[in-house]
Amino acid sequence: MKTKIKKCRYCGKPLHSRTDFCSDACAMAYEQALRRDTPKIKFFTAGIILGIGIMLWGVFSGRSPVTGAGIGLLGATVLLLPFATPETVRLLGYRKSRALGRLLGLLLAAVGLWVGFF
Repeated sequence: MKTKIKKCRYCGKPLHSRTDFCSDACAMAYEQALRRDTPKIKFFTAGIILGIGIMLWGVFSGRSPVTGAGIGLLGATVLLLPFATPETVRLLGYRKSRALGRLLGLLLAAVGLWVGFF
């Protein structure tokens, strides 16, 4: 059975100790990022709820541009506020999980444009 290699929660480097971070700098950067991101969760939640509402309104009214706008708003929300699940942070590290979130948000915004206008 394979042993899971523990990774730094901030940068994602493999760890050979029982700590959660590879250095004090990573630990401080992670704590600072959490303090900076925590107040933004309410905006993330509002953007997701509003985007889903607009998307569903477009689906039920049969208007593709409205559906695309809802999907685009979801993508913009994830692009601007790329929060990741704790599992993703454990797997990739905070920085890489944010980069992945931004990439997926960009793709979702592109899908919104495609659904709405093509």
